[in-house]
Amino acid sequence: MSNRQRVWRDWPELGELDASVATVGVFDGFHRGHVALVEAALVEGRRLGVPTVLVTFEPHPLVVLAPDRAPLQLLSVDDRIQQALALGVDGVVVLPFTRELAAQPASDFVEHGLVGRLGIQSLVVGDNFHCGRGGEGDVAFLAASGRHLGFEVSGVDLVCHGERTCSSTEVRRALAAGDVAAALDVLGRRDPRIAAMAV
Repeated sequence: MSNRQRVWRDWPELGELDASVATVGVFDGFHRGHVALVEAALVEGRRLGVPTVLVTFEPHPLVVLAPDRAPLQLLSVDDRIQQALALGVDGVVVLPFTRELAAQPASDFVEHGLVGRLGIQSLVVGDNFHCGRGGEGDVAFLAASGRHLGFEVSGVDLVCHGERTCSSTEVRRALAAGDVAAALDVLGRRDPRIAAMAV
């Protein structure tokens, strides 16, 4: 981590970030699709001349909302932070995922969090991203919020590599089948910790 890079274990204090570009998600595994999101956010940050911030959640939302359906965790939160910083983001915000956060309306998450604490000028998310209570904050909602609150929104298409869609679910599916090569292919890098999870 360079001297200018920051890690917050909750929203930054008011006034710490006056402007930023943000990308938001769990980023478990940090596969090719996640890298594409971060790279798109970095391009936006350079274009606008503001810091690029990655926002992630800990624990995985399903650990809180549906523990019986919580997926195998591919990377610890510290590993995710390291991956993000290595790609060049200026900061990482780790939001504690709680039932209170899950119940927060998407409008509050956007207005009081992304705008109020990060000062977002641009938001980069996957096309299938949802936030807020019941997942009400999809890309269309975010774009409408951006028009009202003064930020841009970019929805990034899912990344495919060969015949595989690059997703954490696909990595887990390959690991469950004992197909380490396929899992690492979706990741886009060699990671012995993840390879060791294969059945």
